[in-house]
Amino acid sequence: MLEEKLKIDKISKGSVIDHIDAGYALTILNLTGIDESKNLMTIGVNVSSKKYTTKDIIKIENVFLNETQMQQISILSPNATISLIENYKVIEKKKVKLPQIIKKLILCINQTCISNSDEPIDTEFLVLEEKPLKIQCVYCERIYKLEEIVFTSKEKKEKKVIQRINL
Repeated sequence: MLEEKLKIDKISKGSVIDHIDAGYALTILNLTGIDESKNLMTIGVNVSSKKYTTKDIIKIENVFLNETQMQQISILSPNATISLIENYKVIEKKKVKLPQIIKKLILCINQTCISNSDEPIDTEFLVLEEKPLKIQCVYCERIYKLEEIVFTSKEKKEKKVIQRINL
């Protein structure tokens, strides 16, 4: 009888981002700024999954994600779950939720959009479709697909999603 074995070790304290769409783990690390952490990280790419055939997974010691990071993850991988770990046990499990309106996280690349003027206006996008992602700027009404999105964050001013998308 064959024993099933964990391919990725447990962590004692921190966060586990599971059920990431296959191929997005490194993009999520970069976008959320987790890649700059000095803590132990384990990354699994194209790990077999009963539910999704393949998935990515990130485990990071001593790091707990904030709401902004969870929203960023929901845009890239709406099926992801986040588990908070203490003493090797899950103390809380959250499914990321893609909001119907995305504020401040994405830049509108339309140079004539009012969100790119000197006006104190935060960007705002309506989610038109979740899979495949399609969003619309509420000000200029330009529609974007996932591969066209440019993220903004305080840590790193602009980040464009460079990811091969299998639809």
